[in-house]
Amino acid sequence: MNAQVVFLGTGAALPARGTTNSAYLLRIGSRTILFDCGPTILQQLAAVDVSPGALTHLFISHRHGDHALGFPMLALWWALSLPPAAPLPTLLAGPTTFQSLDAVLDNSYGDAFIANRARMAPRIVLPDAAPGEALLAAGLTVRTLPMQHSAWAPTLGARFEIRPPAAAEAVTLAFTADTGPTDAVLALARDADLLVHDACYSETLNPERAGGKVHATAAEAARDAERAGALHLALVHVDAAAIEGGQRDIYLSEAAACFKGRVSLPAATHTLEF
Repeated sequence: MNAQVVFLGTGAALPARGTTNSAYLLRIGSRTILFDCGPTILQQLAAVDVSPGALTHLFISHRHGDHALGFPMLALWWALSLPPAAPLPTLLAGPTTFQSLDAVLDNSYGDAFIANRARMAPRIVLPDAAPGEALLAAGLTVRTLPMQHSAWAPTLGARFEIRPPAAAEAVTLAFTADTGPTDAVLALARDADLLVHDACYSETLNPERAGGKVHATAAEAARDAERAGALHLALVHVDAAAIEGGQRDIYLSEAAACFKGRVSLPAATHTLEF
């Protein structure tokens, strides 16, 4: 079972010029999974030639706008562009996030057929404050853990475990979504082939941000990756000031000092194959 991760965006809540909010596309066998959907998600998908109608699953980590406000635009696309009988992607989120998704549908479209169509999408409700698990397909499981980000917006990290037939090696892809330092990341990323970790700040550029409870630094992400035994660390949700200031290398060197594996700070549309 082949696996591919496409970085649709790696910016923070207020992304730098020419960048977009963090979102990822996972192609695993016949499944196409969208992880988070900020306000420009339709443009982000178009940039990699992926139709919103091709999605089989949509995972939304939490209800903050840079991760969820693209949902009504996806709903609009599904209602106007898909045949009435076409299947909609399965939605995965915590109950608090689903509450906000329903509210934004109501506020955007009320009882219009656009909102009603989106409400027909299958749902998998994952716990906000406890470990969760869902079988997405034969050989494909997602496990979730609460991250350290916001009491108002409970945030789920996700671990996608790909277990193909015995002839092929298993692959594990871990995504923290937004998080400050937390031991939950160690379980989430244990022996992962890829860890996509919040690295909003740099301890070199923003020493006052180290040890925060909302976002992580590049060094904190790297220490998590090292302790978890991950092979590749991708730094995401990076502060706009660092990108606009040409300070990407500071993030990379800070992480490399704490992590023996591969470190990257992917640009939008960058793709990894597994």
